[in-house]
Amino acid sequence: MALEGRKVTDNQVMFGEPLNEKALEALKKRSPNGSDIIRSLPKTAFIPIDIEKEQKVNIQLEKEAAELKKVAAAKEKKQRRIEEKKRRSVKKQQEIVEKVIEKPVVEKEKVVKETTILENIILKEEEDSNKNNVQENTESELKTMDLEAELEALAQEAKPVEREVPIQELQQEAEQDMASQILSLLKNEKDKPSDEMVEAWKEKYGRSAIHAMAFGEGDIYIYHHLTRGEWKKIKHVMSSLKDSANSEEIEEKLKEKVCLYCILWPSVNDDWLEYCKAGVLDSLYQMILLNSGFLTPQQAMLLTTQL
Repeated sequence: MALEGRKVTDNQVMFGEPLNEKALEALKKRSPNGSDIIRSLPKTAFIPIDIEKEQKVNIQLEKEAAELKKVAAAKEKKQRRIEEKKRRSVKKQQEIVEKVIEKPVVEKEKVVKETTILENIILKEEEDSNKNNVQENTESELKTMDLEAELEALAQEAKPVEREVPIQELQQEAEQDMASQILSLLKNEKDKPSDEMVEAWKEKYGRSAIHAMAFGEGDIYIYHHLTRGEWKKIKHVMSSLKDSANSEEIEEKLKEKVCLYCILWPSVNDDWLEYCKAGVLDSLYQMILLNSGFLTPQQAMLLTTQL
């Protein structure tokens, strides 16, 4: 049988048989409220909340939402460019069609005119003269065509001079081959970044600011180069290392900070610094500087030509 509850005070409800006035007053004085019950519970009854972890999760979610927003903006911009190209193409085709279409030519009615015997003789002499001229022109063209054919055959017999391939061309071919290999390795990655994500990075950091470096299959990194403003801050830190007692330690931390900041994919953190290959960090740091425009004199000479 269900019990019927009766409201005793604003915060208390009583179930069961009714109490007399004295018992009711005692109940009001001794009954704990919600705050008293919570304070009486031991600490083990509560589930601990990791505030720092929750904040990191919120920050990560905000970053992902921002990246998705950038991707959506990049897709929208790309769609607008495609639609604009289509509109221009349709307009150009219409202009071509309008130029090609011409008014039909109405042939005039042929008027049959009777000719005299003298006119027929003159016309026959003109036709014979035209035939002779055509025959002479044809023979001349045949002679010219034979000469051109002989000259063409002679030109084919000539052997081309073998030229030495410049070092710059060999380097360009090697770079193109290496780039195709890196892109092929990246294509086989399971969790590789989407084309939209790469497009969003280019919109944020610059069309030529995104680079990929591969140390082997399953060990590929995508990063962006440093700007002039970022390099000024790095130089300020490096200048302070001259008189520092722990300059090597600070310089090592500087490399780590630059790599963690510039690497876009895969996701890297302090744990990655501990377990990555020994030379990956230094190699990535050097390539970030190289792609940021810091070249040796020899490298700069290879990229320079006289006008």
